[in-house]
Amino acid sequence: MASYSAYQLDPDPLEPSVLTQQHTHRSRDIWDGSVNMILNTRRCDGKLWDLVKKYPIHPRVLEVIELSRLYGVYRSNRPIIDCSWITSLVERWLPETHTFHFRTGEATITLQDVEVLYGLPVNGDPILGDESMRTIRDWQNICQRLLGFIPHPQDFNRSSLKVTALNAHMLEQLQLPDLATQDIINQMARCYMFWMIAGMMIVDTSGNYLKLMYLPMLEDLNVVSSYSWGVRP
Repeated sequence: MASYSAYQLDPDPLEPSVLTQQHTHRSRDIWDGSVNMILNTRRCDGKLWDLVKKYPIHPRVLEVIELSRLYGVYRSNRPIIDCSWITSLVERWLPETHTFHFRTGEATITLQDVEVLYGLPVNGDPILGDESMRTIRDWQNICQRLLGFIPHPQDFNRSSLKVTALNAHMLEQLQLPDLATQDIINQMARCYMFWMIAGMMIVDTSGNYLKLMYLPMLEDLNVVSSYSWGVRP
């Protein structure tokens, strides 16, 4: 019987015609002993959930969010991020097959999983965003019309808005009167939905800004539910 030392493990696939990127995969560095780092995450939703916890969303605002089919994201609340677990998943992710390679076999996340867990629609119009070239003044006008406030010019970074600017505005509008007009209710609902979309679902890598390209998609609240929010662009 061969001794244990006679066996040599090889991280490369037995059939290289499918897994063609193994030479640059993160797992290669692990085999070489050059990686001992836990990945960190960037997120923009921390202040949102602190706000919701301290000041529950007005029932009329929540009704608009429900009709827009983004209620599942709100119900999920602030997800707990396990960086060690995410790191291990990244190390086992195979981009060629879009699957995780576990000791027990391969697995992946399906659109049905997203639909069941978050209640997000996966059939509908694609999430393209609006990448039109706009000036800061243009975005100020859009924010005023859809969100109900005009951010300062320094709150913008090209086509992104500071999280702190939106947070400050929402803190000023928390005590909505029961007789508030539907326009005010809709603007506040857009604030929450925009923050969930750009701060949790499709996050800016800076961790401090929200991409404004998704805001125009919330203008007509009657069609927001027709988008396939469960399919990340």
